[in-house]
Amino acid sequence: MVRERSDRDELKEMQTKQKLNNQRDILPTEQEKVRACPAGVWSALITTLGGIVYFLIILAMVLTGRFTMPPSDDIQLFGGIISLLFCPVIVIVMVSLHTVTAPGKKVFSQSSQAFTLLFATAVSINRFTQLGVVSRSIASGTVEGLDWFLPYGDRSVMFGLEMMGWGWFLGLAMLIAAPIFSGRGIQFWLRWLMISYGILGLISAVAYLIGSPLAVIGFVAWGVILFIITGLLTVHFK
Repeated sequence: MVRERSDRDELKEMQTKQKLNNQRDILPTEQEKVRACPAGVWSALITTLGGIVYFLIILAMVLTGRFTMPPSDDIQLFGGIISLLFCPVIVIVMVSLHTVTAPGKKVFSQSSQAFTLLFATAVSINRFTQLGVVSRSIASGTVEGLDWFLPYGDRSVMFGLEMMGWGWFLGLAMLIAAPIFSGRGIQFWLRWLMISYGILGLISAVAYLIGSPLAVIGFVAWGVILFIITGLLTVHFK
C-alpha cells in the first residue's frame, strides 16, 4: 500500500515537472519579454504610422486623378526614402517577434527572420540605387542604359528586386510566421493576415515573372495588409 502511494506521488511529481516544461515551451521568459517588447512596440508602431501616411498620400493622389504608373518623380522620391527606412525597421519587428516567441515555435520565427533579411536586402539595393546612382545620372543628363536601374519599369532590374523583396521574400516570411499565432483575438487576426499577405505576395511575385497583370494585387499586401499586421503587433508586444 505504501509502495503504491509512493508510486502515485512519483507519477504526480513527474506530471507536474512535465507541465512546467511545457509551459516553458509555450511562453517566453520574462527576461526575453523585457528585452524585446520596447524594440518591438516602437518598430511596429513606426512602421504602422509611416504606412498610414504613405497610404493616405497615394489614396489622395488616386482620388484627385494625379496618380500615374510609373509614379511622378516626387512620389518616387518619397517612396524611395520611406521604403529604405522601412527595411531596417521591419527587420527589428521580426527580430523582436523571434525573441518573444516560445522555444517550441522559434523555428518559425527564425526562418521568418531570415526571409525578412533577404527582403530588406533586395529592397534596399533598389532604393539605394534609386536615390544615389539613378538620381545623379538623371541630374547630369546621363540617361543611356538607365532603364535597367530605374525603380519602376518593365526593363528595370531594380523593379525586379523590389517585387522579389516585397512579394517573394516578405511573402514567405509572413507565411512562415503565421503558425506562431495559435490563439484567439489578436493572435487569430495576426495569423490570418499573415497568411493573406503571404498568398497575395507570392501570387504577385509569380505573376510578375510570367508577365501577368495579377502582379498588381501585391500592392494590397504591402500597401494595406502589412500595416494592419504591424499595428496589431504593436499591441501584441505590449
